[in-house]
Amino acid sequence: MIKRVVLTGGPGSGKTTVLENIVKVFESQGLKVVVVPETATEVINAGIKGFGDEPIDMLDFQELIMRLQLAKEDVYDRAVEMYLNKYPDKDVLVVYDRGTIDNTAYINKEEFDEVLNRLDNVKSYSELMNKYDLVLNLVGRRDFYTTENNKARSENVDSALELGERTLKSWFGHEKIRIILPRDSVEEKINETLNYLNQLFDKKQVKRQQKYLVDLAESDIAEIVNIGKVANIEQAYLVSDDDIEKRIRKVKFNDSYSYRLTVYKILSSGEKVLVSEKVIDKKVYDSLMEFKNPKTKVIVKDRYYFSYEGTYMYIDIFGNDREFGILEVNVGEDEKVMIPDNLCVLEDVSSNVSYQNSYISRIEKGWCLKK
Repeated sequence: MIKRVVLTGGPGSGKTTVLENIVKVFESQGLKVVVVPETATEVINAGIKGFGDEPIDMLDFQELIMRLQLAKEDVYDRAVEMYLNKYPDKDVLVVYDRGTIDNTAYINKEEFDEVLNRLDNVKSYSELMNKYDLVLNLVGRRDFYTTENNKARSENVDSALELGERTLKSWFGHEKIRIILPRDSVEEKINETLNYLNQLFDKKQVKRQQKYLVDLAESDIAEIVNIGKVANIEQAYLVSDDDIEKRIRKVKFNDSYSYRLTVYKILSSGEKVLVSEKVIDKKVYDSLMEFKNPKTKVIVKDRYYFSYEGTYMYIDIFGNDREFGILEVNVGEDEKVMIPDNLCVLEDVSSNVSYQNSYISRIEKGWCLKK
Protein backbone atom coordinates (compact mmCIF):
# COMPACT_ATOMS: atom_id res chain seq x y z
CA MET A 1 0.00 0.00 0.00
CA ILE A 2 1.26 3.46 -0.92
CA LYS A 3 -0.17 6.60 0.65
CA ARG A 4 0.89 10.06 -0.47
CA VAL A 5 0.51 12.91 2.01
CA VAL A 6 1.23 16.62 1.68
CA LEU A 7 2.43 18.39 4.80
CA THR A 8 1.83 22.09 4.32
CA GLY A 9 1.08 25.33 6.13
CA GLY A 10 2.42 28.84 6.49
CA PRO A 11 6.01 29.66 7.49
CA GLY A 12 6.78 28.72 11.08
CA SER A 13 3.78 26.38 11.49
CA GLY A 14 5.90 23.52 12.81
CA LYS A 15 6.29 21.39 9.70
CA THR A 16 9.93 20.49 10.30
CA THR A 17 9.36 19.20 13.83
CA VAL A 18 6.18 17.35 12.88
CA LEU A 19 7.89 15.76 9.88
CA GLU A 20 10.78 14.47 11.99
CA ASN A 21 8.30 12.77 14.31
CA ILE A 22 6.30 11.26 11.45
CA VAL A 23 9.45 9.54 10.21
CA LYS A 24 10.47 8.35 13.67
CA VAL A 25 7.07 6.99 14.71
CA PHE A 26 5.97 5.29 11.50
CA GLU A 27 9.33 3.72 10.72
CA SER A 28 9.28 2.26 14.23
CA GLN A 29 5.94 0.67 13.28
CA GLY A 30 7.48 -1.02 10.24
CA LEU A 31 6.37 1.39 7.51
CA LYS A 32 8.74 2.75 4.92
CA VAL A 33 8.63 6.54 5.07
CA VAL A 34 9.88 8.51 2.07
CA VAL A 35 10.23 12.28 2.46
CA VAL A 36 10.23 14.63 -0.54
CA PRO A 37 12.02 17.80 0.70
CA GLU A 38 10.59 21.30 0.24
CA THR A 39 11.56 22.63 -3.17
CA ALA A 40 11.25 26.39 -2.63
CA THR A 41 13.70 26.34 0.29
CA GLU A 42 16.16 24.36 -1.83
CA VAL A 43 16.05 26.91 -4.66
CA ILE A 44 16.21 29.92 -2.33
CA ASN A 45 19.18 28.49 -0.43
CA ALA A 46 20.89 27.93 -3.78
CA GLY A 47 20.78 31.71 -4.31
CA ILE A 48 17.74 32.17 -6.57
CA LYS A 49 14.81 34.21 -5.25
CA GLY A 50 11.61 35.78 -6.51
CA PHE A 51 11.77 38.44 -3.81
CA GLY A 52 14.29 40.44 -1.76
CA ASP A 53 17.67 41.47 -3.17
CA GLU A 54 18.27 40.82 -6.87
CA PRO A 55 15.04 38.87 -7.41
CA ILE A 56 14.11 37.21 -10.67
CA ASP A 57 10.57 37.60 -12.01
CA MET A 58 8.08 35.85 -9.69
CA LEU A 59 6.51 33.92 -12.54
CA ASP A 60 9.96 32.70 -13.62
CA PHE A 61 10.69 31.75 -10.02
CA GLN A 62 7.46 29.74 -9.76
CA GLU A 63 8.32 28.00 -13.02
CA LEU A 64 11.63 26.88 -11.53
CA ILE A 65 9.86 25.63 -8.40
CA MET A 66 7.31 23.67 -10.43
CA ARG A 67 9.92 22.15 -12.74
CA LEU A 68 12.05 20.95 -9.85
CA GLN A 69 9.06 19.83 -7.76
CA LEU A 70 7.62 17.70 -10.57
CA ALA A 71 11.03 16.25 -11.41
CA LYS A 72 11.63 15.32 -7.77
CA GLU A 73 8.20 13.73 -7.47
CA ASP A 74 8.87 11.64 -10.58
CA VAL A 75 12.21 10.50 -9.16
CA TYR A 76 10.77 9.58 -5.77
CA ASP A 77 7.80 7.81 -7.40
CA ARG A 78 10.30 5.70 -9.32
CA ALA A 79 12.28 5.08 -6.14
CA VAL A 80 9.16 3.83 -4.36
CA GLU A 81 8.39 1.57 -7.31
CA MET A 82 11.90 0.11 -7.11
CA TYR A 83 11.59 -0.37 -3.37
CA LEU A 84 8.26 -2.20 -3.64
CA ASN A 85 9.63 -4.44 -6.38
CA LYS A 86 12.09 -5.75 -3.81
CA TYR A 87 9.84 -5.51 -0.73
CA PRO A 88 6.28 -6.06 -2.06
CA ASP A 89 4.73 -6.65 1.36
CA LYS A 90 5.76 -3.30 2.82
CA ASP A 91 3.50 -0.29 3.28
CA VAL A 92 4.96 3.01 2.09
CA LEU A 93 4.15 6.51 3.31
CA VAL A 94 5.37 9.28 1.01
CA VAL A 95 5.37 12.69 2.70
CA TYR A 96 5.75 15.80 0.56
CA ASP A 97 7.05 18.87 2.36
CA ARG A 98 4.62 21.04 0.38
CA GLY A 99 3.01 19.92 -2.88
CA THR A 100 2.63 21.41 -6.34
CA ILE A 101 -0.62 23.21 -5.45
CA ASP A 102 1.16 25.23 -2.74
CA ASN A 103 2.45 27.47 -5.53
CA THR A 104 -1.04 28.93 -6.04
CA ALA A 105 -0.69 30.68 -2.67
CA TYR A 106 1.94 32.95 -4.25
CA ILE A 107 0.43 33.64 -7.69
CA ASN A 108 -3.12 33.90 -9.02
CA LYS A 109 -4.95 31.34 -11.15
CA GLU A 110 -4.08 32.95 -14.49
CA GLU A 111 -0.39 33.11 -13.53
CA PHE A 112 -0.43 29.49 -12.36
CA ASP A 113 -2.01 28.45 -15.66
CA GLU A 114 0.79 30.33 -17.45
CA VAL A 115 3.39 28.41 -15.42
CA LEU A 116 1.72 25.11 -16.37
CA ASN A 117 1.72 26.17 -20.04
CA ARG A 118 5.48 26.67 -19.88
CA LEU A 119 6.08 23.10 -18.77
CA ASP A 120 6.35 20.08 -21.04
CA ASN A 121 3.78 17.28 -20.72
CA VAL A 122 2.53 18.63 -17.41
CA LYS A 123 -0.59 17.20 -15.85
CA SER A 124 -3.81 19.17 -15.45
CA TYR A 125 -4.61 21.11 -12.28
CA SER A 126 -7.00 18.36 -11.14
CA GLU A 127 -4.43 15.63 -11.78
CA LEU A 128 -1.83 17.53 -9.78
CA MET A 129 -4.18 17.92 -6.83
CA ASN A 130 -5.62 14.40 -6.88
CA LYS A 131 -2.22 12.74 -6.81
CA TYR A 132 -2.14 13.16 -3.04
CA ASP A 133 -4.29 11.01 -0.72
CA LEU A 134 -4.31 13.50 2.15
CA VAL A 135 -3.38 17.12 2.80
CA LEU A 136 -2.32 18.05 6.34
CA ASN A 137 -2.37 21.81 6.87
CA LEU A 138 -0.54 23.10 9.95
CA VAL A 139 -1.72 26.48 11.22
CA GLY A 140 0.96 28.72 12.70
CA ARG A 141 0.83 30.67 15.94
CA ARG A 142 2.05 34.23 16.41
CA ASP A 143 4.14 33.60 19.53
CA PHE A 144 5.82 30.50 18.04
CA TYR A 145 7.03 32.15 14.84
CA THR A 146 10.77 32.47 14.24
CA THR A 147 13.18 32.89 11.33
CA GLU A 148 16.11 31.40 13.24
CA ASN A 149 15.65 27.81 12.02
CA ASN A 150 15.27 28.56 8.31
CA LYS A 151 17.51 31.07 6.52
CA ALA A 152 15.21 30.97 3.46
CA ARG A 153 12.41 32.48 5.56
CA SER A 154 12.02 36.26 5.20
CA GLU A 155 8.41 37.06 6.21
CA ASN A 156 7.46 38.96 9.35
CA VAL A 157 4.92 37.29 11.61
CA ASP A 158 1.87 39.04 10.11
CA SER A 159 2.91 38.12 6.58
CA ALA A 160 3.60 34.55 7.67
CA LEU A 161 0.10 34.16 9.15
CA GLU A 162 -1.50 35.70 6.06
CA LEU A 163 0.51 33.37 3.82
CA GLY A 164 -0.67 30.46 5.94
CA GLU A 165 -4.29 31.41 5.23
CA ARG A 166 -3.59 31.64 1.49
CA THR A 167 -1.81 28.29 1.57
CA LEU A 168 -4.82 26.60 3.17
CA LYS A 169 -7.20 28.14 0.64
CA SER A 170 -4.98 27.02 -2.24
CA TRP A 171 -5.87 23.41 -1.38
CA PHE A 172 -9.63 23.95 -1.16
CA GLY A 173 -11.24 21.43 -3.48
CA HIS A 174 -9.14 18.48 -2.33
CA GLU A 175 -11.43 15.84 -0.86
CA LYS A 176 -9.28 15.16 2.20
CA ILE A 177 -7.84 18.17 3.97
CA ARG A 178 -7.19 18.04 7.70
CA ILE A 179 -6.52 21.32 9.47
CA ILE A 180 -4.26 21.15 12.52
CA LEU A 181 -4.76 24.23 14.66
CA PRO A 182 -2.19 25.81 17.00
CA ARG A 183 -1.82 23.97 20.31
CA ASP A 184 -0.26 24.83 23.63
CA SER A 185 2.56 22.40 22.94
CA VAL A 186 4.14 21.00 19.80
CA GLU A 187 3.55 17.49 21.18
CA GLU A 188 -0.23 18.00 20.85
CA LYS A 189 0.21 19.05 17.23
CA ILE A 190 2.39 16.01 16.55
CA ASN A 191 -0.13 13.63 18.12
CA GLU A 192 -3.01 15.05 16.08
CA THR A 193 -0.97 14.66 12.89
CA LEU A 194 -0.09 11.07 13.73
CA ASN A 195 -3.75 10.37 14.46
CA TYR A 196 -4.78 11.48 10.96
CA LEU A 197 -2.06 9.35 9.39
CA ASN A 198 -3.19 6.33 11.40
CA GLN A 199 -6.66 6.88 9.99
CA LEU A 200 -5.24 6.98 6.47
CA PHE A 201 -3.78 3.51 6.97
CA ASP A 202 -7.09 2.27 8.45
CA LYS A 203 -5.55 1.81 11.85
CA LYS A 204 -7.96 4.10 13.64
CA GLN A 205 -11.07 6.00 12.62
CA VAL A 206 -11.07 9.46 14.15
CA LYS A 207 -13.74 11.28 12.16
CA ARG A 208 -17.50 11.31 11.80
CA GLN A 209 -19.51 13.06 9.10
CA GLN A 210 -22.33 15.40 9.99
CA LYS A 211 -24.90 16.66 7.48
CA TYR A 212 -27.17 19.68 7.86
CA LEU A 213 -30.01 21.01 5.73
CA VAL A 214 -29.38 24.69 4.95
CA ASP A 215 -31.92 27.34 3.92
CA LEU A 216 -30.06 29.14 1.14
CA ALA A 217 -32.43 32.12 1.01
CA GLU A 218 -31.69 32.90 4.66
CA SER A 219 -27.94 32.28 4.36
CA ASP A 220 -25.10 34.48 3.15
CA ILE A 221 -23.89 32.20 0.39
CA ALA A 222 -22.04 35.09 -1.25
CA GLU A 223 -19.63 35.13 1.70
CA ILE A 224 -19.03 31.37 1.35
CA VAL A 225 -18.28 31.88 -2.34
CA ASN A 226 -15.88 34.70 -1.47
CA ILE A 227 -13.84 32.73 1.08
CA GLY A 228 -13.98 29.34 -0.59
CA LYS A 229 -13.66 27.52 -3.89
CA VAL A 230 -16.29 25.78 -6.00
CA ALA A 231 -16.30 22.50 -7.91
CA ASN A 232 -18.97 21.38 -10.37
CA ILE A 233 -19.85 17.73 -9.81
CA GLU A 234 -21.76 15.13 -11.79
CA GLN A 235 -22.16 11.73 -10.19
CA ALA A 236 -23.98 8.57 -11.21
CA TYR A 237 -24.74 5.25 -9.53
CA LEU A 238 -24.01 2.01 -11.36
CA VAL A 239 -25.89 -1.27 -11.46
CA SER A 240 -24.63 -3.42 -8.58
CA ASP A 241 -25.66 -5.99 -5.98
CA ASP A 242 -27.98 -4.86 -3.18
CA ASP A 243 -25.16 -4.80 -0.63
CA ILE A 244 -22.76 -2.90 -2.91
CA GLU A 245 -22.86 0.75 -4.01
CA LYS A 246 -20.79 1.81 -7.00
CA ARG A 247 -20.48 5.50 -7.84
CA ILE A 248 -18.68 7.38 -10.59
CA ARG A 249 -18.02 11.10 -10.35
CA LYS A 250 -16.86 13.79 -12.76
CA VAL A 251 -15.50 16.94 -11.16
CA LYS A 252 -14.74 20.23 -12.88
CA PHE A 253 -12.39 22.33 -10.79
CA ASN A 254 -10.25 25.26 -11.89
CA ASP A 255 -11.25 24.60 -15.52
CA SER A 256 -9.91 21.04 -15.47
CA TYR A 257 -11.65 17.70 -15.02
CA SER A 258 -11.04 14.64 -12.88
CA TYR A 259 -12.88 11.33 -12.71
CA ARG A 260 -13.24 8.86 -9.86
CA LEU A 261 -14.78 5.45 -9.17
CA THR A 262 -15.84 4.65 -5.59
CA VAL A 263 -17.19 1.36 -4.22
CA TYR A 264 -18.93 0.93 -0.85
CA LYS A 265 -20.06 -2.16 1.04
CA ILE A 266 -23.50 -1.66 2.62
CA LEU A 267 -23.79 -3.39 5.99
CA SER A 268 -27.02 -4.80 7.43
CA SER A 269 -27.17 -1.74 9.71
CA GLY A 270 -27.26 0.53 6.65
CA GLU A 271 -23.75 1.82 7.32
CA LYS A 272 -21.47 2.17 4.31
CA VAL A 273 -17.87 0.96 4.42
CA LEU A 274 -15.41 2.15 1.79
CA VAL A 275 -14.07 -0.76 -0.25
CA SER A 276 -12.08 1.07 -2.91
CA GLU A 277 -11.62 4.48 -4.45
CA LYS A 278 -9.50 5.28 -7.47
CA VAL A 279 -8.93 7.95 -10.06
CA ILE A 280 -10.00 6.95 -13.58
CA ASP A 281 -9.73 8.68 -16.94
CA LYS A 282 -12.50 10.10 -19.14
CA LYS A 283 -12.56 7.04 -21.40
CA VAL A 284 -13.20 4.70 -18.47
CA TYR A 285 -15.75 7.12 -17.00
CA ASP A 286 -17.68 7.24 -20.28
CA SER A 287 -17.65 3.44 -20.61
CA LEU A 288 -18.84 2.96 -17.02
CA MET A 289 -21.69 5.39 -17.65
CA GLU A 290 -23.16 2.69 -19.89
CA PHE A 291 -23.79 0.71 -16.69
CA LYS A 292 -25.67 3.50 -14.90
CA ASN A 293 -28.57 2.19 -12.87
CA PRO A 294 -31.62 2.99 -15.04
CA LYS A 295 -33.68 3.66 -11.92
CA THR A 296 -31.46 6.61 -11.04
CA LYS A 297 -30.57 9.94 -12.59
CA VAL A 298 -27.23 11.73 -12.77
CA ILE A 299 -26.85 14.13 -9.85
CA VAL A 300 -25.56 17.59 -10.76
CA LYS A 301 -24.40 19.88 -7.99
CA ASP A 302 -22.04 22.71 -7.09
CA ARG A 303 -19.82 22.01 -4.09
CA TYR A 304 -18.41 25.01 -2.20
CA TYR A 305 -15.32 24.17 -0.12
CA PHE A 306 -14.31 26.42 2.77
CA SER A 307 -13.02 26.32 6.34
CA TYR A 308 -14.48 27.67 9.56
CA GLU A 309 -12.88 27.72 13.01
CA GLY A 310 -10.22 25.27 11.85
CA THR A 311 -12.64 22.76 10.29
CA TYR A 312 -12.75 21.95 6.58
CA MET A 313 -16.30 21.66 5.25
CA TYR A 314 -18.40 22.06 2.15
CA ILE A 315 -21.94 22.81 1.10
CA ASP A 316 -23.64 21.08 -1.84
CA ILE A 317 -26.17 23.04 -3.88
CA PHE A 318 -28.07 20.84 -6.30
CA GLY A 319 -28.74 21.82 -9.88
CA ASN A 320 -32.51 22.00 -9.77
CA ASP A 321 -32.92 23.10 -6.17
CA ARG A 322 -31.52 26.51 -5.31
CA GLU A 323 -33.62 26.91 -2.16
CA PHE A 324 -31.82 24.41 0.02
CA GLY A 325 -28.36 22.92 0.32
CA ILE A 326 -26.59 20.26 2.35
CA LEU A 327 -23.66 21.22 4.59
CA GLU A 328 -21.21 18.41 5.31
CA VAL A 329 -18.68 18.58 8.14
CA ASN A 330 -16.09 16.02 9.25
CA VAL A 331 -15.27 16.18 12.95
CA GLY A 332 -13.70 14.03 15.64
CA GLU A 333 -15.88 11.74 17.73
CA ASP A 334 -15.86 14.09 20.72
CA GLU A 335 -15.47 17.30 18.74
CA LYS A 336 -18.22 19.91 18.75
CA VAL A 337 -19.50 20.97 15.34
CA MET A 338 -19.01 24.68 14.69
CA ILE A 339 -21.42 26.04 12.07
CA PRO A 340 -20.80 29.45 10.45
CA ASP A 341 -23.14 32.19 11.65
CA ASN A 342 -23.95 33.16 8.06
CA LEU A 343 -25.58 29.77 7.33
CA CYS A 344 -29.20 29.16 8.30
CA VAL A 345 -29.34 25.51 9.35
CA LEU A 346 -32.82 23.97 9.49
CA GLU A 347 -31.99 20.56 10.89
CA ASP A 348 -29.37 17.87 11.38
CA VAL A 349 -29.96 15.25 8.66
CA SER A 350 -26.91 13.09 9.33
CA SER A 351 -29.01 9.98 10.03
CA ASN A 352 -31.75 10.70 7.51
CA VAL A 353 -31.38 8.41 4.50
CA SER A 354 -33.52 10.80 2.43
CA TYR A 355 -30.56 13.17 2.25
CA GLN A 356 -28.04 10.63 1.00
CA ASN A 357 -27.00 11.22 -2.60
CA SER A 358 -27.82 7.63 -3.55
CA TYR A 359 -31.40 8.20 -2.36
CA ILE A 360 -31.69 11.61 -4.04
CA SER A 361 -30.61 10.05 -7.34
CA ARG A 362 -33.70 7.83 -7.28
CA ILE A 363 -36.22 10.65 -6.89
CA GLU A 364 -38.14 11.67 -9.97
CA LYS A 365 -37.39 14.90 -11.78
CA GLY A 366 -38.77 17.89 -9.92
CA TRP A 367 -37.61 16.76 -6.47
CA CYS A 368 -36.44 19.18 -3.84
CA LEU A 369 -34.53 18.65 -0.61
CA LYS A 370 -37.27 20.03 1.62
CA LYS A 371 -40.91 19.14 1.04
